[in-house]
Amino acid sequence: MNVVVHKSLNLCPMISILYICSTAATISMVLPHENVDGNPVPALFKDRPPDYHMFLMFILFAFLGSFSALMLQHKPRVEIFFRISAIASMLSALAIVFNAAALWFVGPLLKHIN
Repeated sequence: MNVVVHKSLNLCPMISILYICSTAATISMVLPHENVDGNPVPALFKDRPPDYHMFLMFILFAFLGSFSALMLQHKPRVEIFFRISAIASMLSALAIVFNAAALWFVGPLLKHIN
């Protein structure tokens, strides 16, 4: 039994990653910033500026991968490479944000325990 999947369903994850990356980049510009070593860093990343820079790089790579996958649909091998890189970069960016959020919320609690 062959299952036919419409092409638009295959594109949905890439379009979603494209929108999420654009939104994340826009939101990161309007968040409250603090100056760390002369560079503006969002308050969530104030103790970890390298994590913020990694987050921005992964968002950029996810955007690039999803955009390239959408543009190169006629080359399936290349599309799969960019699709996998976009998903991996997006998951890495999410992991960095969750790590920063966990440290931001749990950090003050740990200081009060000691």
